[in-house]
Amino acid sequence: MAHRQIIRNVRSGKFAPIYVLHGEEAFFIEEITKVLLACTVDEASKDFNETVVYGRDTDINQILASARRFPMMAERQLVLVREAQDLKCWKRKDELEKLAAYAESPVSSTVLVFAYMNKKIDGRSKAVKTLSKNGILFLSEKVRDYKLSEWISSYVKDQGLTINGHASQLLSEYLGNDLRKVVNEISKLKISLPAGSEVTSEVIEKHIGISKEYNVFELQRALGGKDVGKASRIVNHFESNPKNNPLAMVIPVLSAYFAKLFVYHGLKDKSQQSAAKSMGCSPFAVRDYSAASRLYEVNKIARIFSYLREADRKSKGQGNATISEGMILRETIFKILH
Repeated sequence: MAHRQIIRNVRSGKFAPIYVLHGEEAFFIEEITKVLLACTVDEASKDFNETVVYGRDTDINQILASARRFPMMAERQLVLVREAQDLKCWKRKDELEKLAAYAESPVSSTVLVFAYMNKKIDGRSKAVKTLSKNGILFLSEKVRDYKLSEWISSYVKDQGLTINGHASQLLSEYLGNDLRKVVNEISKLKISLPAGSEVTSEVIEKHIGISKEYNVFELQRALGGKDVGKASRIVNHFESNPKNNPLAMVIPVLSAYFAKLFVYHGLKDKSQQSAAKSMGCSPFAVRDYSAASRLYEVNKIARIFSYLREADRKSKGQGNATISEGMILRETIFKILH
């Protein structure tokens, strides 16, 4: 079940007796946990009917004792185990059997939640299989780079706004797949814009501060199209604003770009969806890589990697220590384009 469906169910009063939330993406686990805390128990009875413990400070006996209690003057109680990966029971057969026995016949008035953070739980045990059968076993996976732009578009829509493809790509490239960071920035837009507004590159520049013209991803696009004039203007801007555009940030992004372009050359299936998955980029960006592949042969890309490595060494003070970052970048971009 998708995390948004779980959240919708909880908000509408549809609770499972057990939730096991696990996986590498903490954001989805935190979001589900937040809604369970907000909706399971009335504010007035939280002191009596809400138990929150941490895995490192408790054990399965205490957790199950709490789960078997009945709520006090309320329909249900919540027992939440944060950092559940620290529980010792996952590695102890006798304690897993106790958990499995509870999961076979959970108390209907208890909502028992295990927030197992930043890793997958071992699903081979009888206990976990029983938890999944009689409750919800939710695997929280990282949003892959090639799906991030699509995820941002969907999330923006859920917030009552719309966003065009270029703007969602700009956010995904600039913010990366740190979903908490992405959500925080979209929250700023939601506060600033009327409901139903479109999020454009201009809106992003105004409210988030990501320049729609002078950012490393526009430099990347200028290089991909061998647009010498545009690349020069961006380099001039970077040189005038070195604190906002440090070489230590620019070089890795350009390296990743040409690495994806190198991968594109070797693909047998260059269809949009297949290429996006193989390259770890959004489908929206594949056509740009396709166009760039006609301008950069594999041998040229190999030389570009050496230019970028050389720029990285110079930026760290190796070689000519008197040259500025702006000059290093200018020299590197000239080599890439010519």
